[in-house]
Amino acid sequence: MRNTLLGAATLSLASGAALAGGLDRSGQGINLIFEEGDAVQFAYSYADPSLSGTLGGAPSGDVGVGYGLPHIGYKRALTDTLDFALIYDQPFGAHVSYNPTYPLSNPATSDRLRADAETHALTAMLRHKFDSGISLYGGLRLQRASAEVDVPAVGYSMTSDAATDLGYLIGAAWEKPEIAARVSLTYNSAIKQSLSLNENGGTGTHVAEIETPQSLNLDFQTGIAANTLLFGSVRWVEWSAFDLSSPNYLPGTLVSFSNDAITYNLGFGHRFSDTFSGALTFGYEESHGGTVSDLGPSDGYFSVGIGGTYTKDNAKISFGIRKIMMGDAVTDNGAIFADNDAWAAGLQVTYALN
Repeated sequence: MRNTLLGAATLSLASGAALAGGLDRSGQGINLIFEEGDAVQFAYSYADPSLSGTLGGAPSGDVGVGYGLPHIGYKRALTDTLDFALIYDQPFGAHVSYNPTYPLSNPATSDRLRADAETHALTAMLRHKFDSGISLYGGLRLQRASAEVDVPAVGYSMTSDAATDLGYLIGAAWEKPEIAARVSLTYNSAIKQSLSLNENGGTGTHVAEIETPQSLNLDFQTGIAANTLLFGSVRWVEWSAFDLSSPNYLPGTLVSFSNDAITYNLGFGHRFSDTFSGALTFGYEESHGGTVSDLGPSDGYFSVGIGGTYTKDNAKISFGIRKIMMGDAVTDNGAIFADNDAWAAGLQVTYALN
């Protein structure tokens, strides 16, 4: 039951991670390390946010730009008690583009207020299994970050060089296979990065020190009836410590967040046959009030998702889709965003190599 159900559970959760707080995207999941034996995994999710608001009566247009999130992983059982995994994902990012007529754009030139930030991460980790279902794991994460920002209203434009730096993760898990139970707690370190900003709103090049935030992931699952699984997660991300600033940008701060983000997910999975299982999930992130970044003009969300997994020989093919109702928000520049939503979907293939 465990292997079939977890494909649906993981995908239905992951297809909604792209709309979490701050600049969170992938959720930094490491469930591949818990696969049995050797395996490879390929996944792709796509988020399509619909985000519109007004500033002083001027419409923003739909500022949300759809984006895809690839995920690639390889897991190998080195011994009966030692596992290795290599995982690629894109943990953080943002992509917004406002109407040319928006006050912070430039109607005279049709230049848009826009921002594009992305990260790429490669995580190598080991897991050691002890008696009584306990395991410890940890590893290193190599992360590459870059950003572009245009604020035509104040004549500011910035493109950063890509910066690559190292972080780490550590965690512990407890499993009881007889009831498909597992609880894992993972700490992801902050990663300090120095972005060289090439700006036309100032002179020369400015080096901005940023720190992608530390986070904690609590994941759990247990069988609650025949062929039925309860699963969920809680993720905390310290977005209040994130700041991207430049002395050449007149307001000073390009991106910052007032609050940390805590995201909750809960789901139920059921195996309908030896080859197919399905899952229903719910997600919630609290609205904090106050103002939010113009890069992510929403405050909290509620989501509903479904997922399924088809198993054939050594392959598990999982899919998931979510509808996300995003919380109303006021941005740092005073724009009001209300009644917005998003769709997110994902496909994942996990292939056992033995």
